[in-house]
Amino acid sequence: MNRFAEFLRRQIDIDLELLRWMREDVEAGNAKPCGGTVFRGFRECELKTRLLRRHQLCGSGTGPCDRLGEAYPPEDERGCATRALLGLPYSDRPGYRARWRP
Repeated sequence: MNRFAEFLRRQIDIDLELLRWMREDVEAGNAKPCGGTVFRGFRECELKTRLLRRHQLCGSGTGPCDRLGEAYPPEDERGCATRALLGLPYSDRPGYRARWRP
């Protein structure tokens, strides 16, 4: 696994943990319901996880984008445009590298 994929997985895990805390606060009555925002956040994390899993081999020569000729070389670490776009919401977090931008 490369550094970019590890970074993305870590960020999704952080998002999931924050969402769990928010849900617990709402369920305990310590916060007002967010109008579905928490559950939407869980669905967005699920989407990101599925996309990352689907494109995990891109850039290695055997991923779906490799077969289409749309993958980046392995040393690039992004794998493909899909993975690079998945990283954009996290571009302000520590550990994100400018070279990972799409």
